[in-house]
Amino acid sequence: MDGNNRKRGINWGSLIGWLIFILVIAGGPILNQLGQLSGGTVTLPNNLLPLLIGGLVVLSIIVPAVRALGRSARPPSDPRLPTTLAPPPPNSAPMPPFGGPARPMQPPPPAPSPRAFTLPPSSKDVRLPSPPRFEPVINPTILLFGILGLIALGGLAVLVFVLNLP
Repeated sequence: MDGNNRKRGINWGSLIGWLIFILVIAGGPILNQLGQLSGGTVTLPNNLLPLLIGGLVVLSIIVPAVRALGRSARPPSDPRLPTTLAPPPPNSAPMPPFGGPARPMQPPPPAPSPRAFTLPPSSKDVRLPSPPRFEPVINPTILLFGILGLIALGGLAVLVFVLNLP
């Protein structure tokens, strides 16, 4: 029960992930509000938001690496196996020994004599299964339409660049 009631620490990876998400979605307006709240006395650089996001991404890589190194430096914990045997359930018979009941030693039975192997007379009538058929992973007609579509898109792109269309 101690494991369930134990206070969990902060999940830093999740927290850093949420900070990156918030900065990507609303980082610009947040930094603009900070600049307005300071009354213009503090000017924030234009590249501050990408630097913050990049720093948090690097931090999100470093934190698990340091945590893994810390775990590898500690000695492995013992699994805490029980030291006492539980009482047997009521109305249960004791288990027999591993080898079963002891039997008197007897010599093994004699091995059967080897026999010659002969093919059955109707071996020509045996039907073999048909060889396996390997079907293509990509349907050839779909592949053909895809290639024709790529050629058409390439031709359209060349036409746009040649005619300088917007």
